[in-house]
Amino acid sequence: MSILSKTLKLQIPSKIVYRALKDTRLEILFPEFFIGVERKVITDKINKEISFNTITQGKQIEILETFKFKISNNNGTVVEYITETKSIEENNIVLESIVQTHVANILYSLLMLETGYINGVLEKEKNR
Repeated sequence: MSILSKTLKLQIPSKIVYRALKDTRLEILFPEFFIGVERKVITDKINKEISFNTITQGKQIEILETFKFKISNNNGTVVEYITETKSIEENNIVLESIVQTHVANILYSLLMLETGYINGVLEKEKNR
């Protein structure tokens, strides 16, 4: 089992980050991208913490992801993202690469959420 932890400070209220992480529209609209992947919510503390257990078919990869939210100054949120991987063969570069790409995609998605939020707030202020 390997553990990876990253912390991001986002200029978004925690309730928006929480709702984005719980959103399942992608799984519903594009199920072909989620064939063989099972994702369950394990911990759900509204606007404070959410944990997911993601397992690939055949349990080749199992990822336990925890997102902890701490309110920062003026509508900001510090997100601590902890990833634990199980069932990965020791020193399997391909599987480790898949998990690292997954983590990078999650972090990128959170940064894009922040960009969209800030652009929306600026556009709203501009139209006043």
